[in-house]
Amino acid sequence: MRGATDRTEERRAYAGSSSLTALVTHLGKDAESWLQYALEPLPETFRISLHRHDRDWTVEQVKALGAKPLSWMPDETAFVMPFARGRAPDGLAQRMMALLHETGRITRQEAASMLPVRLLNLTQETLALDMCAAPGSKATQLAEELHPQGVVVANEPVSGRLNMLVSNRSRLGLANMVVTQHDGRHFGRLPPPGFDAIVADVPCTGSATTRKNRDVWWDWTPKEGRRMFKMQVDIAMRGAALLAAGGHMVYSTCSVDPIENEAVVAELLRRCPYLELLPIDDAVYPGLVTHPGLDSWPLLDEEGAVVEDIEAMKALPFFSTAHLPPALRESENPATEEGIAAALKNCRRLWPMDNDTGGFFLALFQHRHESSPEGIAQAYRSKRHREPDWEPKVRVAPRPTVNSVVLAENELKDHVMGLYGMDEAPFSIWQRGKRMNLAPPMVKRRLYDQKVPTNKGDLWPAGTFHPMRVVHVGIPAFTLKKDSWRSRQEALYMYGKDMKNNVLEVPENVFIQLLRGWAPLLEEFASVSGKAPPPKGAYLIRSSFAGQEEIISVWVGARITLMIDTNEQNILRHKGSLPWRDEEE
Repeated sequence: MRGATDRTEERRAYAGSSSLTALVTHLGKDAESWLQYALEPLPETFRISLHRHDRDWTVEQVKALGAKPLSWMPDETAFVMPFARGRAPDGLAQRMMALLHETGRITRQEAASMLPVRLLNLTQETLALDMCAAPGSKATQLAEELHPQGVVVANEPVSGRLNMLVSNRSRLGLANMVVTQHDGRHFGRLPPPGFDAIVADVPCTGSATTRKNRDVWWDWTPKEGRRMFKMQVDIAMRGAALLAAGGHMVYSTCSVDPIENEAVVAELLRRCPYLELLPIDDAVYPGLVTHPGLDSWPLLDEEGAVVEDIEAMKALPFFSTAHLPPALRESENPATEEGIAAALKNCRRLWPMDNDTGGFFLALFQHRHESSPEGIAQAYRSKRHREPDWEPKVRVAPRPTVNSVVLAENELKDHVMGLYGMDEAPFSIWQRGKRMNLAPPMVKRRLYDQKVPTNKGDLWPAGTFHPMRVVHVGIPAFTLKKDSWRSRQEALYMYGKDMKNNVLEVPENVFIQLLRGWAPLLEEFASVSGKAPPPKGAYLIRSSFAGQEEIISVWVGARITLMIDTNEQNILRHKGSLPWRDEEE
């Protein structure tokens, strides 16, 4: 414990003289006010899952623990707790926060990080892209806003982080996510017209995350932002190239460094003349204090001192003239730089001391309709299409492997959906190995059933996701095990109510007995429930319990046993005022 205390004191002693505090001071902020918040842990904040049947119950639970709604998130969809992030008091608060998160009823997320999705104009027809999605807080926020018919493509290049993304999709039971694995700078093409909405929350130095990443004080120096700049521009430019005409893209970072923020935005405006930087309407986030973007900023050396001379700037590590504010750039068209400087005021900055959050940066772009009269993304405007005699060739797509996501065969699809009495109409149905996944029809209609132009003007065929590298589609709803297609708990959260067959209705007292560990022989079950025992295999049990309808998976063999995890069992026990499972064991 003493080691942690010593580290805290060392951090406080170092922070005042750090190059990061020097940058904040040069940007016009009072160092003392900045340090007062920047050195303190964040409050615990989270989103409420929008589509759970027990959402109102969840809101009651968190309010009982002291939660207060975030004023700028609508309809009590996000809350702040009266304790620091990850520091819930021992006892009920600590246990409930963990259970609600693990069972997907809430998602812990830093308050400022919820803003990018709020800026997008989302509808049930929106196909969205999160370019750097893991661990998934913004991607799942997008998916919840787009449920049930809109779709988000959640992209992550790093395999380990991609697994976290998939885990969060499953935790929340979301069917309208397509998970891809690309370097964001080279994201694969999709069929025209492109994406309707894009979040480019790019990798950054995290200089605004001092409240949760306590080593940033030592790790950050001015050269780090300059080093990240090119990658950030390249990712955002690829997003812009895939944005349909009229579509919107949010660029965001958790950095205070203008080189990673306004300088990137300025470079996008120079290199993507079809983009317009839109003003951000403060009414989108009522009660939140934000500040306009900067039109001028200093360049610093490694000690945090301002470098005034342009020749001295050129000697800085990773320096580029693109890092300069518009007024200092040499340009053949000074009016262009003046226009960019004026537009940068449309960006928004959050400082920790204004809203008791982390720091954050936001910019909202639109692909101007008049720049692409065909209505398609810039990536598809091939010069070869304008050649009078050009006829594109349809290439041969790579053959699927055992790990590929493919459309479920009709016979198999009919069998499984019929087994559970589900209507196929609201879904596109996919298979990956021994799993059958449900997703909205848009996945098939906009990503799978259309040809995709290549960068040479040819076409990839319909009936494949190629050249996108798709890893997962929708939610795994059924798994083949022991010759039985079992429903999966993660899908029951969203679609249990739609399952009409393979379901047994039982009285509340029987449901409670099962929940408390009763594993009856079939004859015992029949005598207590008054129901004939179901056939061997995976089955569902539905009951009115604690004032709500609940559905759980069971396995029927010689006995009937639950197939839900301990966390979900404990949530149900708490609803029914029963002891926690470990207390009974």
